[in-house]
Amino acid sequence: MDYKELQHQLNYKFKNIELLELALTHKSYSNSNNNERLEYLGDSILNSAISQYLFKRFTNEKEGLLTRMRAYLVKAETLIIKAEEFALGDYIKLSKGTANLSKDRKNSILEDAFEAIIGAIFIDGGWEHANEVILNIFNKNLLALSEDMTFKDAKTELQELLQSMKYDLPKYIIEDAGGGLFSCIVAFQGISFESTGPSKRVAETNVAMKVLAHIKKIHE
Repeated sequence: MDYKELQHQLNYKFKNIELLELALTHKSYSNSNNNERLEYLGDSILNSAISQYLFKRFTNEKEGLLTRMRAYLVKAETLIIKAEEFALGDYIKLSKGTANLSKDRKNSILEDAFEAIIGAIFIDGGWEHANEVILNIFNKNLLALSEDMTFKDAKTELQELLQSMKYDLPKYIIEDAGGGLFSCIVAFQGISFESTGPSKRVAETNVAMKVLAHIKKIHE
């Protein structure tokens, strides 16, 4: 596969193109040679780069606000959007049996591949290159930041919205969905909403987003 366009979009040329290929290899394609380790590393590098940026820019802000800012910037939905902007779905190597995956699972794969690419850039070019790529990718998001913004995750937003509407607080029912995924179900006004994620936290966040979207739609 030709990765020239992807490298152009990333504004980074790999010295070892096999690292990029590995970052785009899902475990369903190869159980022994896949992007899981790079995803683990990329997640850490991404958080470190964003943390350093926030620490340097917002010199008078406390740890709590900086933490909420970082969580807001690197939340799953943002990483999925970034992955889609790079059309990573066109590059990821998957087994044929993954053709009918749910949207949640596909999104999880996109998120993991994005983080794996960050890890691959770090291994290939070091911290400076990885940091530069991350700041370029998140440039618009970072410039839009303000201390006056409200940085809430979907679960917090849903809880506060339901409280303001005098509804019962959501109850998150978590189950192991297999394949390294967790399923989460939330009931609202007799309707069950379900979503999955690679961790319990992500599954809860994903389903909270679905409930929020439903509530906002019916109250438009």
